[in-house]
Amino acid sequence: MFLDWIAQLRLLQHDTQTNILGSLPLQIRRTLIAEITGYLQPSAGKPPPDPIVFVSPAHVKWFMEVVGQGFNLPLEDMNITEDDIDIYARWLFEQNTRPVAVNTGGLEQEFYQIIFQQYSLLFQPRISRTSPPPPPPPPPPNYPSSNKGGFPLSVLPVHTLGTPITFATSNSTQTTIHTTTIPSNSNSTTHLLKETLGQLVKRHIELCKKTLKVFAMAARTLKLSTETWTALLKVMLGITDYLLKESTGDVNGLGVLNMSDELCDHLLQVLFEVWLRSRTMEVEMWNILKTCFSRWSHRPQAIQQWSLISLALTKRVQTQVYGNIEGNDTLNLCVNGLNIRLDLPSDFIQYAWHRMIYLIPHPLQLPPHNFTIAMLSIGQFVDAFLDTEMECPNGNTLLHMFGSYLFDAAIRENKDPESEKGSAESIATLCKIFCQPQKNQPFLRSYLEKFYAALTIGLKSDACLPTILCSCSQLFTSSLDGVFMLVPQFIVAIKRVLPKMKIEGKLSMPSDNLRLAAIKVLSTVLCLPNHFNQLELQPGWDHELQLESTSMDQDQLVHQLIRVLYTSANKNNPAHPALSLKFYILETLLMSLCTEISSYNMRYLLHLINVYVIEEVPFCVGLVGTVVKLIQDKILTMQLPADVTLVAFDVLMEFVDLYEYVKRDSKNVARELVLALCRYVDTLLSTGRIEQTYPLIVQAYDCMIKWILVSQWIVDDNDCYKAVIATLSMGISLLDREPASSTGAPEPPNTNTDKKKRRDTTFQPTKQLFQIQPRSKGSFHVHHHELNQTSQLPTRQPNHRKEELAVKMTAENCMSQLVNQLGRFSAPENLVLPGHRSKVADDIGRVKQYKESYPDESITRCPIRYFLIEKQLILSIIDITDDMPIKEGETNPSPAVLMIIRDSTGRYVWSFRTQYVDHISPVHELPSLRIDTIPESVLETSDTHDVTIPTTVAVNEDEIPHLDQIFIPNTEEWKQWEMVKSLMRKEETAYNKRPIEPSQSTEILPAGPNINPHSVRGFRLLLSQLGFFLPQNRSLITPIQINDAFISEIETLDMLNERDSISISAYYAQSGNLSLTELVEPAAVSEHFMQFLTSLGWPVYLESHEGFRGKLDKSVCDKAPYYSDRYVEFIVNVPYLLKEPSTDSMEWGNGNTIMKINQQISSDDHVCVIWIEDIENYKSLAKKIKHVNSKSMVYLFINPLKKSKNSLYWIRIFIPSIGNNASNVAASHRLNENALIFGPLIDGIVVNRHTIGSMVRSTAISAHQACRVVTDTYSRPYVTRKEYIEEMSHRHQSKMSLSEFYNDIFSVKA
Repeated sequence: MFLDWIAQLRLLQHDTQTNILGSLPLQIRRTLIAEITGYLQPSAGKPPPDPIVFVSPAHVKWFMEVVGQGFNLPLEDMNITEDDIDIYARWLFEQNTRPVAVNTGGLEQEFYQIIFQQYSLLFQPRISRTSPPPPPPPPPPNYPSSNKGGFPLSVLPVHTLGTPITFATSNSTQTTIHTTTIPSNSNSTTHLLKETLGQLVKRHIELCKKTLKVFAMAARTLKLSTETWTALLKVMLGITDYLLKESTGDVNGLGVLNMSDELCDHLLQVLFEVWLRSRTMEVEMWNILKTCFSRWSHRPQAIQQWSLISLALTKRVQTQVYGNIEGNDTLNLCVNGLNIRLDLPSDFIQYAWHRMIYLIPHPLQLPPHNFTIAMLSIGQFVDAFLDTEMECPNGNTLLHMFGSYLFDAAIRENKDPESEKGSAESIATLCKIFCQPQKNQPFLRSYLEKFYAALTIGLKSDACLPTILCSCSQLFTSSLDGVFMLVPQFIVAIKRVLPKMKIEGKLSMPSDNLRLAAIKVLSTVLCLPNHFNQLELQPGWDHELQLESTSMDQDQLVHQLIRVLYTSANKNNPAHPALSLKFYILETLLMSLCTEISSYNMRYLLHLINVYVIEEVPFCVGLVGTVVKLIQDKILTMQLPADVTLVAFDVLMEFVDLYEYVKRDSKNVARELVLALCRYVDTLLSTGRIEQTYPLIVQAYDCMIKWILVSQWIVDDNDCYKAVIATLSMGISLLDREPASSTGAPEPPNTNTDKKKRRDTTFQPTKQLFQIQPRSKGSFHVHHHELNQTSQLPTRQPNHRKEELAVKMTAENCMSQLVNQLGRFSAPENLVLPGHRSKVADDIGRVKQYKESYPDESITRCPIRYFLIEKQLILSIIDITDDMPIKEGETNPSPAVLMIIRDSTGRYVWSFRTQYVDHISPVHELPSLRIDTIPESVLETSDTHDVTIPTTVAVNEDEIPHLDQIFIPNTEEWKQWEMVKSLMRKEETAYNKRPIEPSQSTEILPAGPNINPHSVRGFRLLLSQLGFFLPQNRSLITPIQINDAFISEIETLDMLNERDSISISAYYAQSGNLSLTELVEPAAVSEHFMQFLTSLGWPVYLESHEGFRGKLDKSVCDKAPYYSDRYVEFIVNVPYLLKEPSTDSMEWGNGNTIMKINQQISSDDHVCVIWIEDIENYKSLAKKIKHVNSKSMVYLFINPLKKSKNSLYWIRIFIPSIGNNASNVAASHRLNENALIFGPLIDGIVVNRHTIGSMVRSTAISAHQACRVVTDTYSRPYVTRKEYIEEMSHRHQSKMSLSEFYNDIFSVKA
C-alpha cells in the first residue's frame, strides 16, 4: 500500500493482499483508524501497549494495515495522521517498542519497507478541482483529540468536503485518497473558507516535512539491506516526482499554499542525501533519476540543488586526484539547514560525480531563469578545477566535459533578457578556460574557432559585453593561436563603454566596475599596434566608430587634435595598417580621462596614458605635448580628487625624461606647464588650508622644478622665472604671513559630484613628505573645489606648523636649485658622483693627516677652518700652501683657498686664488668657478688712475666733538681707540726717523713679494671681503672648533645621501615552483634576462665605483647594474653576479655562500623584480622570498609572452599581505589596497621590449618610495640633511663676545 504514482512509474507494484480497508466507507475507516491509533498512541500520561501483544507477523501486518490507512485521511483528520506518523517513527528508531514478532522473526527489513511505502500516502495532495461533493460524515466522537494547535472542525463548511478520487493502478486495484474538492467558481468560496483551508493545508505540509525527516533519519541510523535501500529510493523518487512534476504557483486559484512548492527543497535535499547514502551504482536507477529530474527542471530549486550536490562531489573528487591539498576529505551536504558530512567510497564518489554532473537536461531545454542558474553552476565546476595550486586539468579536458553546453549556450538564438544572462555566464566560463595556460597540449582548433565565434557574437550583445570585458583581462596574454585578430573587435566593444556608456538596459554590475574592466582589457592591447605594425585589418572594421566620431559634439576638439597629431606624424606612411588602432586607443584613453568620475579609474587611466606615451613617443613626437596640455588643463579645473592629482603630477614628472621629444615639437610646452603650476600653487596657498593641501603644493613644486631643470630654456625667459620666483617666495615666506581673512573669499564652484561614485582611499599621497604628517585615520580624498569655502578660514594653529614647514622646506630646496640654474651653475661632469670627494677636496682627510703629522701642535694651527653660516650650511675653508698645493708640484705665491660648502642639497667645492697684477701687465680673465672641480681663477685688478678727492669745510666744524670725547673711559670701545692711537704714534715716530736722501726725482719700484707661502691667511681675506667679519654680520657666522666629535659628525653628514638611494633585487625563474636555492643559484640564466639587466642601468665596477652601492662590496661582486640622475641613485642586487669572498676575508663573517651573501645584501630591498618564464604559481614564489626577506613588499614579475619572439612582456605585480609582525602585515595590506599610488606599470599590463627597462626601473623606484611611506620610514634627502645640520648647529653654538670672536679669527699668526 503506497502512493499510486510509484506504481505508475513502474518502480513498485501493488500487493493485492494489502489495502484491506480501502473498500470500506470513509466513516467506518475513520472510526476504525481512530480507535486503533488511539490504542497504539494513547493520550498523555498513559503508557503504550506492551509490544508482546503483537505475537505474530499476521497481527503486526493487520495493525500496520490500519495505521497505514491513517495516511489516507482527509485534511480535517490530520490529528489522527500525526499520531500515525509518531507510531511508525517510534517503531523505527526505538527497537524496544517495536512489535515482538518483528524483532524475533527477523522481519526488520520487510517491516522497514512497509513503513516507507505507507508513509508515501501522506504526500497525496488533498485539494482538487471537481464539482462540489456531498457533505462528509461527522468525525468519530470518541476519538481523543490530539490536535495540537489545530482548528475546530465545526467551523469548516460541510458542503466543501469532497468525495473520494480514485487512481487506476496497474493491477486493477484502487487506492482511495480522500481529497477536499473546491468549486471552480471562486466567488462561491468565502473568506472564512480560504483562511481555514489554508491553515489545514499548512498543517498537512508540516506533517510531510516531519515525515521527510523520518526518511532522512532512517537513512542515517538504520542498517538497511540492499532491497530496503532500493525500496526507500523508489519511494522517495516516486514521491518527489509526483509532486515536483506539477506546475509551480497557485494552481488551485484559492490563495493557499502550493504543496509542491513548499516541499520542493525538502524533497530534493532528502532525496539526494538518501540516494548518496545508498551508494547505489545501478545504471537503471540512475537512468530513472535522470528521466524524472528532467520533469523537475522547470523548478529553480531543482537546478540549485543539483548544483550544490555536483559541486560537493567535484571538490571530493579533487581530493582524490590531488590529495588533501585541494578539495574536501568528506562529502559535505546541506540538508534542512544542517551540514551533513558523508564518508563514501572512492569508486562510488567518482561514479556518482560523473552521473550527477550530467543529470540535468541540455541547458537550452531549460526555462530562461534555470538556464542561467545552470550556466552559473557549470562555471563553479570549472572554477573548482582551475582555482587550484596543483596542476589543473587540461583545457581540452574541461571542454570535452562541458564544451557542448557552453558553446551552445554562448551562441543561443532568440534570447530573452534572462537567457542573455545565461549566455553571458557561459562565455565567461569559456574565457576562464581559454585564458588558462596550457602546458601539455594546445587547444584544439575546433574549440578555438567556436570560442572566437562566440566572442564575436557576444561582443555585440549588450547583455554579454560586460561579462566578457570582466572575464577577458588576460585573454591577450594567453598566447592562443590567432587571438590577436580579435583586437579590432575588442576596440570597438570597449568604445561602447569608454569614454561614455552606450549599453542600453540595466547593467549587471556597477558602471564604475564595468569601465574599470574595459580599462584593464585596454591595458593588454596598448602596445600591440607597434608590435604588429604591418597587421592587415579587415576593411570597414571601424565603420561604426567613424559614425560615432562624426556624431560627437562635446569631445570633437580632442578627436580632431588626435587625428591631426597622427596624420602629421605619419606623412610618409599614411596607409600604416595599425594607425587607426593607435588613434582609437589614444582617443579612448584621453577622452575617458576627461569624462571619468571614479578616482580609482582615473588613476588607472593616468598610468596607462603614461605607458602609452612612452611606448609611442618615438613614432609621434607631438604626443607628449598634447598629453601634457590635457593633464595640465585637467589639474587646473581644481575639480580632481587629491589622490588623482598626485598621480597626475607623477605622470608629468615622468614626462620630463621625454623633453628631447617635447622641444622638437614645441618649446612652449615646458613654459606653459610651469606657468600653469605657478597659478595652481598660488591658488592653493591663497586658500590658507595648508593642512589639507600641502601634499599637492609639495608635489606641484617638485613637478615644476623638474621641468625647469630639464634644460636651460628658462634662463632667457624673464617672465617665466619671475613667476616661478614669486611662487617659490610665497612658499618660503609662508610662516611669516598673517592668516588670510575670509572676507572676499571666492564663491565655491557649483559642483554636485556624486561622492559615492568615487573610490575612497585610506592611503597618504605618493612620496609623502618627510614623516611630519601623522597618518590620517580618514580618507585622503580631498577635492580642490572643497578648498575654496565661503566660511571663515581657520586661524593658524600650532598643529598646522608641520604642514607649513613642509611647504617652506620644499620651496627653499626648489629655490636653491633654481638659483643654480639661473646662475648657470653647471652640473657635475659626472652625475654618478655628485659631491664625490677628490683627494684635494677631502677636508676631513687633510684634518686627520695634519693631526697625525703634528700630534704635539694645537689644532688651531691647522690650515683648515670650519664655520657655521646662519645655521643652514657648514663652510669649510682650506688655505692652500706649498705643503698643500691644489695641483701637484705647483707653488702658491699668492693667497688661495679651497672652500667646501655643505648644506641640505649636497656638498659643493669652490676654489679661490688671488693674484696681484701690475697695471701694465696683461689683464687676466675673470675667475671661473665650477662645482666639484678646482679650476685656476684669477682676481682681475683694475688699472691705476689719478684721483682727486674734493674736500669741504662744514659751517659748524668747531662743534664736531673730538674722538677722545666720544668714548667713555675704560670701556671696550675706549680701549680699542687707545690702541689705535698708540699704533698711530708708533707709525709717526718711525716715519720721522726714516733717513732722507735728497733727490731731484724719485722712482717708485714695485715692492718685492712679502708673502709667507706657509702662512694661513687666505680664509681671513676671503671672509673679510665677503663681509662676514663686519660687526653687524657677527650673528651670521659661528666658528666651529675642530675635535674628534666634530670630525665624526662631518663624516656622518657626508654619508647622508644627497639623492634618493634605492636598491632592488632581481631574479630569474623558470617557474613559480622553484625553491629558494634554485632561484638564487640556477643551473642557467636566460640571455634575454641579462640583456634586460643592462636596460635597467649601466654596469659599474665596484672596485672603482664611488657612488651608491647599497650593501654590495667589491669582495663579493665585481659589477652591478646602476643608474642615476639628478634626483635618484639606483642599483640592482643580482645574485648571479655575486662571488664568494676569499677565505681570509673577515668582512662577511659566516656568510661565505652565495645564498647567505644574497640574503644579506638584499635585506633592505623593498622591491623584487623577477623575470619568470612560466607565470603559473608566481605568487608562491613571492611568498618564499618574503619568508627570508621580511622587508620586501612589492614583487614585480615579468613574463615573456610565448609566440611574441621575446618582444611582448606581461607584467604582474603582487603585494602579499604577510609579514613577521603586525605592523608589517598592516603596511602590506595598506599598500595592497592602494597599489595605484606607484607606477607607471600596473598589474596585468603588456609592454614592448624597447621600453621594458626604463618603465620597470621607474616603477621600482616609485614602489620603493611607496613602501617606505607605508612603513613610516620615508624622508626626503634634503630634509634629512637639513635636520642634521640644525642639530649640529645646536651642539656647536658658542656665545663669543666680539673681541673673543676676532681673537679666534686671528689666533693663528700669519
